[in-house]
Amino acid sequence: MQKKFKEKYNDGCIKIFKLLQLLYEDKAYYKDVLAIFSGDEEKCTVTLNKFLNSLKVFGIKIKKVNGKYKMQNIPFSLKFSMDDLKSVNMLIKLKDNLPKGKTKNNIEDFIKNITRTFDDDTNRLFNEITLNKDYSFYYANVREQIEICEKFCEEKYKINIKYYKENHELSAFCIPQKVIYDNRSAYLRVLKIKENIYEDIPTTDIISAEQVGKTEFSTVVYKIKGRLAQAYILKDNEELQKVFPDGSKIIVNRNEPPNKLLKRLARYDFDCVIQSPKVLRDMMKELINDTLKNYEE
Repeated sequence: MQKKFKEKYNDGCIKIFKLLQLLYEDKAYYKDVLAIFSGDEEKCTVTLNKFLNSLKVFGIKIKKVNGKYKMQNIPFSLKFSMDDLKSVNMLIKLKDNLPKGKTKNNIEDFIKNITRTFDDDTNRLFNEITLNKDYSFYYANVREQIEICEKFCEEKYKINIKYYKENHELSAFCIPQKVIYDNRSAYLRVLKIKENIYEDIPTTDIISAEQVGKTEFSTVVYKIKGRLAQAYILKDNEELQKVFPDGSKIIVNRNEPPNKLLKRLARYDFDCVIQSPKVLRDMMKELINDTLKNYEE
């Protein structure tokens, strides 16, 4: 009886931590939350409500909005000095002057996570801060180029880019990765397809860039299971798409060089299966078959 109680207790702890993880990452969609709990939907909903009520007891306010659970506050707060709060305020003003794109979105997410830790007194102090500095001059002369580059990165198309480098005009077929900011300059990081290397090109040195078709390998979807799924840490270019009741997960990988990705996934053995694109599945099969040939008599 004691053993069964411990197993049930441990299982409940794991589920509550999985639920908290989704809430902290702001990815607590109803279907993904329900997937944490095994059984039919009616039974899962009852169990979920018990867990949500338990979190309320600890002061965590949760609201369901458009099929997604959102954490309104967190059960702890951080102590911020006035200088800390001024820095956060400055970051907000800088963010407001950045061109639209992934960098701006990432900063917005960071600010949201920071401000969620404010208690009532900190919120009051933060709202009293008035900084009249103007940051609109940052990246003002390259705003249009940055927004075009951010669009290329978001759409995942291969591009034929022409640019200046050391007073020479160069061209290359490449896959846009992300826009990088350095002081008041901005760079487009690309993966050059022929050389399979990364290069950071100043946006001011770009002559032209033309989309030439979507890359086959821009997005790779694979499933992991077993101990790998429990211990796996997402890479910077990955996101968790789905969690199944048995603990297996669907991972979406974007823009990792195909040869590098295949070698990494091959190490995961039978705990990892590429689901798409088909061309990469076939490449993995070929890699495995070539390896098996080494053991043929």
